[in-house]
Amino acid sequence: MKKRKSVFERRGIKPLTPEQAEEAVKKQNFWRAFEMLCEKCGKHKEFFWYVKNRDPDASRETKKAFIHKMTRLLAFNYDVHRRPNPIIFGTLKPAGAPNSQPLNYPPEWKEET
Repeated sequence: MKKRKSVFERRGIKPLTPEQAEEAVKKQNFWRAFEMLCEKCGKHKEFFWYVKNRDPDASRETKKAFIHKMTRLLAFNYDVHRRPNPIIFGTLKPAGAPNSQPLNYPPEWKEET
């Protein structure tokens, strides 16, 4: 008697390898850190407009410029290469939260203001 195939095998879905699962968690951590940074900067509305595609009139260049600018700021406040859980970073926590720290800004931003 043949062994019955699982639902995943019948649909052609392969389980994730450990490397794929780790990369998915890192990607989710990055975008959660990005959202936490936007909340702290007061750009939460823009985050939903440009990143979550809620603004149908936004151009591709506008979205790209916003993501580039906020990713640059995120690089100074979060380890974007290892992408650990963003909850442990005090710079990403809201101002009233315990262990909250001020943001570190890139040098080119200090010259503009």
